[in-house]
Amino acid sequence: MFIRILVIAFVIGYFVWWINNRFFGKNLKMARVIATTLVVISVIYLLLGSLSYLIEGV
Repeated sequence: MFIRILVIAFVIGYFVWWINNRFFGKNLKMARVIATTLVVISVIYLLLGSLSYLIEGV
């Protein structure tokens, strides 16, 4: 379970880095909004996944 969460975090981090370099190199405000949104969604996913793991014990 923990390894799957780490892999997802790395994939999302790479996706944010790729979008930032490819499309928003000079538009930093838009890049920050997108990066913040993805980070918040990732944190929510991690919290809900951890909570599910603790409750279900699978």
